[in-house]
Amino acid sequence: MNQLQRLFYHIGKLSHVSCKIVFYRNSLGNIATRDKYWPQWQRYCTSTLVKNVDSKDEKTDGKIETVALQPFSAIHARKTAAGVLNLFYRYQYRYGTCDVIASFDRIYSTTKKGARSSTLSNNPKFHLLCEFARRKVHNCSVNELIDLLHGALRVKNLIGDNGGPQLGHLLNHIIITLERRVDSLTIDDLLVVLELCIETRLKLKILNQRFADLLIPAIDEGDNLQLLTRSFYVCAHFGLKSSIVSKLESWLTRRFNQLSIEQVCNVCDAFHKLNRRCPELRELLGQRAAHLGLDNVTEEKVLSLIKSFTYRPLIVDELFEEICKYIVKNIKDISSYSIGQMVRALASLRYYDKSLADVIEDRLLDKGNKLMNEFSIQSIGDILYAYARWDHAPAPQLIKKIISRIERYMKSTPNIIISPLVTSIWSLAVLDIYPQHIITAILNDKICSEVQNYGTNATQVQMYQIDLAVTLERPELIIDGLSAAHKYAFLKSLNKFSTEGSVFQHSVQRTLEYLFNGSEYYWKEVKTGYGYSIDIGLMTDLDNTLLLPKINVLRSKNKPTHYKRIAIEVDGPYHFLHKSRNAVGESKMKHRQLQIFGWTVVQVPYFDWEELNTDEERMEYMKRKIFGNGPMNIKREL
Repeated sequence: MNQLQRLFYHIGKLSHVSCKIVFYRNSLGNIATRDKYWPQWQRYCTSTLVKNVDSKDEKTDGKIETVALQPFSAIHARKTAAGVLNLFYRYQYRYGTCDVIASFDRIYSTTKKGARSSTLSNNPKFHLLCEFARRKVHNCSVNELIDLLHGALRVKNLIGDNGGPQLGHLLNHIIITLERRVDSLTIDDLLVVLELCIETRLKLKILNQRFADLLIPAIDEGDNLQLLTRSFYVCAHFGLKSSIVSKLESWLTRRFNQLSIEQVCNVCDAFHKLNRRCPELRELLGQRAAHLGLDNVTEEKVLSLIKSFTYRPLIVDELFEEICKYIVKNIKDISSYSIGQMVRALASLRYYDKSLADVIEDRLLDKGNKLMNEFSIQSIGDILYAYARWDHAPAPQLIKKIISRIERYMKSTPNIIISPLVTSIWSLAVLDIYPQHIITAILNDKICSEVQNYGTNATQVQMYQIDLAVTLERPELIIDGLSAAHKYAFLKSLNKFSTEGSVFQHSVQRTLEYLFNGSEYYWKEVKTGYGYSIDIGLMTDLDNTLLLPKINVLRSKNKPTHYKRIAIEVDGPYHFLHKSRNAVGESKMKHRQLQIFGWTVVQVPYFDWEELNTDEERMEYMKRKIFGNGPMNIKREL
């Protein structure tokens, strides 16, 4: 049989250019019944000699029709990846391109259902299949190449980077073959290939360039809505020319009211990937999504939609109301991970909905299910972070359950995830809740060293604020705080978050300069001894007479006995919840702690300042804020 195989191969190699062999269903069926070996030769001859089989049925006199090659039915009958590979190893001489594609698809479906991906990546038969497919690539049509690329990428996503070099060689060979045929590829073919390769590290420079060349006339025509919205998503991932992206944005601005909800989600996700602001277009897309509704949208799409408005902060009231309704309505069907991510995203945008907070609290307190165990420590940290930002105190029984869950996690998990733990404890501190055992455990030297070496700046700041909150607000708790070295390291991270004054702050400073007839009576951007930055610092005597500020008094950790220190906090919109006069939780904690170590906090909110129209009104407002209803006394230096 091997000699006959080689004979058929050479015959086919010499003759396939000049002739086209057509097998007829009737004659094949008759021969197959007479010779038990005929199906094997039928398969081999068809896959070797016929490169392009017409997939359309053509009838002649109503009797005869051509048949495209179909993969072995035995491949789809295998229930495990090992079974698919064993079948290939036994009958590989009969395999054509469609059989290889069917094998990858079946491997993916069986592995996805529970087979161990490590077993697959270590199987030499799998590497043999990849090598066999690579040798077949140059004979494949464009559609077969795309199907093979799809199947191979799905398997690679399952087994990760441990699939061996053969799978990587196969993927690279497919891309090289497509690049060689790039002139024959349509924009639809290129779009499919680029969409498949979004999550890979494959180099697609030639395909990207060809796609960009074909995309420009498609944008000018502007008729294919589906293609252009998909193209915008692809542009976001592969970083095509900004001129093309700008053209797509202009086209979307004109046609946004024709987009479906899924297309809106994809475009918003593309804005997130592109890191582009475009507030007008994003607001239009948000309004379009709110108009269409989120009833038939998956939780993954809703989550990506929220995150797309988080990175470049933009709040579209209609959309966020719809999102909160979606979460409330489907709270029992949404995964714990998605709930945590959604509420954290909403909280980072300062969007507060009391009904949403209450529904999440009810779900966590549901006694009929062991829901607290279903929520990972990451999800618990996200939910507590949202409650802290909203300054929404949960029910005492929920706090008790959360603390118990954190304690069990820290005792039973050998390699704990530190970041969500720190976030959880920091959030409890913002809510003025201090579980002693957990705080003692999190402030030990080993965890602090890991946070110092590997933690983000935000985590280090949270560690510092936990220690500061315990020291200032709960001195009765017997807790060993941070060491001096860790305090110094975390304090450096806190200083990195200090920003220059805003336009609002400069306006307040100019008003004080007019009021005091000089700028020497206030100190801007004061760094306190505990690391906090104060927008404007003043100093008065005990009789409320304004004095020239002494920087050593303003920066001292000790409470002054002969002076009063006044901290003017110029709080813009980001210090308050959206469309509310309630400050976010961390701002309230900062003001509490400033008062504890001897500062009189004077808050100047943006909504009060916007109501003042003249310089006289602003000066009168600041005089009343600083001196109350009494006279303004200033001690002038001679």
